[in-house]
Amino acid sequence: MGQENQVKKDSPLYEQNTLILASSQNEKLVKIEKEKSIALINAWEENEKAKAQTKAYRELCSIEAWENNMKTALELDLKKMEENLEVEKSEYTKRFKKKVPEIEKIAGAKREKIEKQKGQETIKLEKMSDKLTATPSAYPPTTKTCGCF
Repeated sequence: MGQENQVKKDSPLYEQNTLILASSQNEKLVKIEKEKSIALINAWEENEKAKAQTKAYRELCSIEAWENNMKTALELDLKKMEENLEVEKSEYTKRFKKKVPEIEKIAGAKREKIEKQKGQETIKLEKMSDKLTATPSAYPPTTKTCGCF
C-alpha cells in the first residue's frame, strides 16, 4: 500500500518532485546564507563602530591630557612670575628702606643749614639794630646812594 503512493524513481513526476525539493532546499540554504551574511555584516558594522568610538575616546582623552598639561605649565609659569615679583618687591623695599634714612639725613642737614642761616641773619639783624639804636641819627641814612639827588 505504501508503495502505490510513492512515485517511482524513473518517472517524470519523481524528477519534478526532486527538483521542487532541491529548489526548496536551495532556497532555504540561500536564505540561511543570506541571514548568515547579514549577521556577519551587522557584527562587522558593530565592531567598526566600537573601534571608531574607542579611537575617538582615546583622542579625546589625549586632547584632555594635553589641555591639562598646558594649563599646569601656565599655572607654574604664573607662580614663577609671582615669586619673581615678590623677590623684586622685597628688593625694592630693602632699597627704599635704605634710601629713606639717607633722604632724612640730607633733609636734616638742609634744615640745619637753613636754621644756621636763619640764626646768622638774626644775629646780623640784631647787631645792625643795636648799632642803629646806639646812634639814632644814623637811621634812616642821610647819605645818598645815588649822586644825582
